Amino acid sequence: MVIRIFRHFVPVTVILLALCELTAISVVWYFLLGNSFSTDRAQGVIASPSLRLAILAGAAMVVTGLYHNKTLVDYKILVKHIFVGLIILCPIIIAGLLYWQNTSDSRGSVWDVYQKAALSWLLCILFSRAIFVILADLDLFKKRVIVLGVGNKAARIAADAASTENRYFKPVAFLRCGTDPEGTSFGAIEVSEEDPDAIVRHAQALRAREVVVAADDRRGLPVRQLLQCRLAGICVIEYLDFIERETKSVDLNVLHPGWFVFSDGFRGCGPRKIGKRCFDITLSLGLLLFTLPLLLIAWFLIVLDSRGPALYRQKRVGLGGETFLVLKFRSMRVDAEISGRAQWAGTNDPRVTRIGRIIRKLRVDELPQLFNVLRGDMSFVGPRPERPEFVDGFAKQIPFYAERHCVKPGITGWAQINYPYGASLEDARSKLSYDLYYVKNHGLFLDILIVLQTIRVILFADGSR
Repeated sequence: MVIRIFRHFVPVTVILLALCELTAISVVWYFLLGNSFSTDRAQGVIASPSLRLAILAGAAMVVTGLYHNKTLVDYKILVKHIFVGLIILCPIIIAGLLYWQNTSDSRGSVWDVYQKAALSWLLCILFSRAIFVILADLDLFKKRVIVLGVGNKAARIAADAASTENRYFKPVAFLRCGTDPEGTSFGAIEVSEEDPDAIVRHAQALRAREVVVAADDRRGLPVRQLLQCRLAGICVIEYLDFIERETKSVDLNVLHPGWFVFSDGFRGCGPRKIGKRCFDITLSLGLLLFTLPLLLIAWFLIVLDSRGPALYRQKRVGLGGETFLVLKFRSMRVDAEISGRAQWAGTNDPRVTRIGRIIRKLRVDELPQLFNVLRGDMSFVGPRPERPEFVDGFAKQIPFYAERHCVKPGITGWAQINYPYGASLEDARSKLSYDLYYVKNHGLFLDILIVLQTIRVILFADGSR
C-alpha cells in the first residue's frame, strides 16, 4: 500500500518499518543506556535523550539508504548499508553520549557505551528486517487490485508486480473487456457486458480494493460496471495514475497531452517558488561553507595532476529551454573533445584524469554548481541540465522531452537517485520518466528526501563514471 504525503507517494510498509525500528531502538537504548544519561529516568522514554538519539540514528539510516527499495529486497546490499550505517552512527552516538552523559562513575567509558548502543542497534535492525521479510512474503501489506485489460498496459503491471522491488500491490485478476486482444498469458476472466455488477462481484470475491483501468483500447469500456464499483466503495484508478503511484515515475509509452492538462499537479504558484528559492540559497550557502576546504584541495590537486584550468564552463539547457554556463571542476583532459563533438562519458573513460576519476566518484566535480544555484541559473534539486547538442536530439526522438524544462535544472534530482548515469537515448527516456514525476509532484518534502538520498548515492558511488 502507498499513501501520499505532500504530493509524494510513500509506501506504508516503509513508514511502519521506520516507526517500528525507531520505537524499538529508543526503548532498548532507554533501558540499556539509561544510567549514561544525566536525566531523570522517571520522565519516561518520550522525554529521554534515548529517543532524541534514536531520531538522529533514524536520520542516519535514511541517509545510508536503509529504507531504499534495493536494501529491502537484497541481503547483500542490506549488509553493505548496515556496515556504512554503523560507521556513520559512531560519531552520532558518541556526540550524544558526551552531551547527555551522566557524571556517575558507574556509567563506564564512552567507548563501552557506544559498543552497547551499536550492538543493540544492529540486533534491532536485523530482527525488524527479518519480521518485515516474513510479513512481505505473506502479502499482508500489499494492496489487492483487479486489472481491467489484458494488453500492453496490463503486461507492464504484471511485470512490475513480478519485480523483486515491488512489495506494495498484487494483481489478483485480469479482466478482458471491449476490444481487448484475444489470447493472453494472464489467465484473463471474461466480463459480461450485460451484468452491471460483474466486476463488483469479482472484486468482492477476490478481496480486491481497487480496479485499475488498463485497457489499451477504451472503446467498449464497461462504464456502468465501473460506476457500480465506485458506488460499492471500490476504488477505480486510471493506468497512468496507478503507474505513477506505484513506481514514482511515468510510462512514456502511453503518455498523452491530456495527462498534462487534466492530471493533478504541475503547480508553480508564487509561495512554492519563493519557498524553493529560500531552500536553494540556504542549502547552497551552508554546503559551500562546509565544503570550502574540500573545494580548495580539489582545485589544487586538479592543477597539479594535469595541465589546464581547474574550473571550466559548459553550455547547458535550463528553465524554459534557455542556455546558461554551468560551472564544474575539470575531470577530463583539456583535449577531451578536440573533435568539437559532444560526447557522453563512458565506463572507465580514458579521457578522465586520475584526480578526475576520484572527484567524479565522490561528485566533488559538481560542487562549483552551487554558484549557479546562488546565481539563479539552477536549483539545488531538479532535472539535470543537459547539453544543447543532446537536448536537440532527445526532443526530436522522445515525446514530451521539452516538458522537463518547465522547472529549473538541479545539481541532484529524482532521476539521479533512482537511475544510474545515462549515456544513451534509452537511458534518456528512462530518466525522463522520473524527471516528469518530479516536475509534476515537486515540493519541499520531496526535495528534502532527494537531498538525503543523494548522500546515499555519494557514499556508495552509485552510477558514477
